[in-house]
Amino acid sequence: MKKILTILASFTLALGAFAQSSTEPNRLFVNDAIGTNRGFVVDRVSDITFGRVEGEVKAELTINSVEKSKLNVSVKRTPACQSFKIDVLPRSIAGMLTTPSAVINYIENYGSNKTYSEDFNNGEMTGIELVDGGDYTLVTVGIDQYGVQDGVCRENFTAPALPVEGNPQVQASLVEATHTSFSVKFVPNGDVSEYYTVAGEKGSLERQYEQFGPMFGFVNFSQMIMQWGIAKQGESTNTWKDMAPNTEYEIYIVACDKKGNPAPPQVFETSTLTLGGHGDATVAIQLGEYTLADWYGEQKPSQFLTFTPNDQAASYRFGVYPAEQYDANVSEIKENLCSEPPMPDMANWFFYEPLTTDFQIDPATEIVAVAAAKNIDGKWGEITEYRFTTPGEMPTNAPTPKAIANRLTPQQLPSSLMHQGRAPRLAAPARKMLIHK
Repeated sequence: MKKILTILASFTLALGAFAQSSTEPNRLFVNDAIGTNRGFVVDRVSDITFGRVEGEVKAELTINSVEKSKLNVSVKRTPACQSFKIDVLPRSIAGMLTTPSAVINYIENYGSNKTYSEDFNNGEMTGIELVDGGDYTLVTVGIDQYGVQDGVCRENFTAPALPVEGNPQVQASLVEATHTSFSVKFVPNGDVSEYYTVAGEKGSLERQYEQFGPMFGFVNFSQMIMQWGIAKQGESTNTWKDMAPNTEYEIYIVACDKKGNPAPPQVFETSTLTLGGHGDATVAIQLGEYTLADWYGEQKPSQFLTFTPNDQAASYRFGVYPAEQYDANVSEIKENLCSEPPMPDMANWFFYEPLTTDFQIDPATEIVAVAAAKNIDGKWGEITEYRFTTPGEMPTNAPTPKAIANRLTPQQLPSSLMHQGRAPRLAAPARKMLIHK
């Protein structure tokens, strides 16, 4: 009753608020906990009624056996449960549906709308096709006497995996590591027909599975490794480039037997070499030439800058801003500059080596370039601030035939980076600005 009174009071307050305005509401909305709503024309609503159901509305379930194309299940309804829906979801998707409302909404939009109004003992659920060794969740949604979907029950299960013949294994060994790369040699045994390898920062691949599993429809971890991995046969060596210094990595390996059936994943750990020191990390900024350059088919004035970290810097960041923008947001810009990426292994968040690149900036424009580095202990050093004004006249050099190869501009920073053999990386938002009046 208290909840009903609260709803009525909220409705009355809403009407009162509208009554004080120049117009009265002519729509009524019922909003649920996950943000969806259903709207009604007020003039067509005859009345608003409330009901009450005693006890839980659930269809409790038990999975008795699992086969590739059918399940044997028992379902028993609670006394308040008049009927129920039942469906099988990939566990990666079910894991994202953390509330009953989320499950109900998903089943309503993507699942089965068939309802059952009786209990089942050793009932057969057919019409399904499970991936060998896939992880799934069986879900029921209880429906009460008013037709309202309420309680959710779920049970996880794994589809039978095809038997693996022999003991397919791949031996991995480090060949060479640098600050930004590593090479690994792979030697499969005689039971392996082919194998797949994927590298990612330590712990990141498990998080990637949770994040991308629903998007790609993965039903188990091995399936993700095989889809993202580099397929190899026989002895081989692979080099992963563009990696972060001072970072531990994991290489997951899925080996298949002579029939192509995958064995459980193996993992090989390695790391890049350390970069930087324990002292003060700094970045020097040097102004370069001001010249005409090709910017995607147009000749525009381009200002070069060079960013050079010192020997104590493990990584650094930089940004370039119009002076009026920088001066109005100094604290926010500096806080963002000396910050960690929102997720591991984000491309273009940190830089490690000296970089010369250009920015499209009009003549007579006051600019502030900033950069900061952190040392091997993760301590940020003093921020370098370099203020300058571009020349007052347009450059007069001969136009360059094409864009500078190492230019880093918003147009050249993709939102995601997909490379076979490496977990997908999101690209950091561009920190440099194209300045054109």
